[in-house]
This record gives sequence, structure tokens and C-alpha cells, in this order.
Amino acid sequence: MLAGELALSDYMLEKIHIESITYARLMSKTYVLDAPVFIYGVHVVGSMYTVPEVTRELKSSQATVVLQEFLKEGLKIEEPLKKAIDVVTEKAKSTGDHLRLSQADIDLLAKALEVSGTLVTDDYSIQNVAARLGIETQPIQQARIKRVLKWRRRCVGCGRFYETETICPVCGSEVRVKPVKR
Repeated sequence: MLAGELALSDYMLEKIHIESITYARLMSKTYVLDAPVFIYGVHVVGSMYTVPEVTRELKSSQATVVLQEFLKEGLKIEEPLKKAIDVVTEKAKSTGDHLRLSQADIDLLAKALEVSGTLVTDDYSIQNVAARLGIETQPIQQARIKRVLKWRRRCVGCGRFYETETICPVCGSEVRVKPVKR
């Protein structure tokens, strides 16, 4: 009986040790938070960052209250470095995602790149560029992207591709952003 109790105690100590290591890893992880984290009130443990543009996106008083709670827990609101913004912008242009990303999205990606953080977001365009930059992402309520896409502007009428046009100069149809087929 005494030997059995000792084995149980050793097991419990080992389990506590493993859980402590896991918890310590979670605590040491760095996260960069998109607006839905505050909107949905998602609990995050670790070193946390967001960018000023994201805080400006928060319209509801509930999201603002959640933001205040995160600030009490150590959330840092910082502008990303210009160098990181330039890297993200170039990558977004190469994938065509610059047509779909807001300034807040670009800033979030730049901050995640700068602090080597995991980006917590449901935005597929952000996830797409993050994958190309080697930034880990963590979805909130949506599924993670299944594949990385490249986007281009294409006329819905004649099928021609354009860089900036929104109306086709050839046929007069709307030019939409579409994924390029593999």
C-alpha cells in the first residue's frame, strides 16, 4: 500500500511538472491580436501586442471594455517598425493581397514579423500573407486557410488582367479581385 501511494505521488509530481512546463510555454508565447479577439472577448495568455489601427476599429463599448481588461493584463499597443511594414507590403503586393488588406492588417502583420509572434486572426487575407512570411497564425472562430492564394484584378466581361483598373477600358465591365488558378 505504501509503495502504491509513492508511485501515485511520483506520477502526480511528474504530471504537475509536465503541466507546469506546458503552462510556462504558453505564458512565454507572444501573440499579436486582431480586432475579433476584443470583439469576441477571446482569452489569451502570454505576451500580447496589437497596433493602434486595430484599437480604432473597435466600435462597440463591449469590445472597448475587453480591450481595457487586456491592457490591465499587459497588452502592448505599438506601431510596427517601418522596415517591417515595407517587408509586409512587398510580400502582399507579390501575392495580390495588397488589394484586400487594410492598413490595420498590414500593421498587424508587420508587428507579428517584428516580434516573431503568433497572429491571432480570422482574416483569410492576413493568414495568406502570414503564411508567405512564415508567421504562425491562430484562428479564432473561422477555420484556418487551406491553401495560400495569389490574387489579381480580372475583368468579369473579357477576362483581361489589370493592375489598378476597376472598370475595364476595353469592354466597360467591372474589374474584380479574383484568385489566380494554380
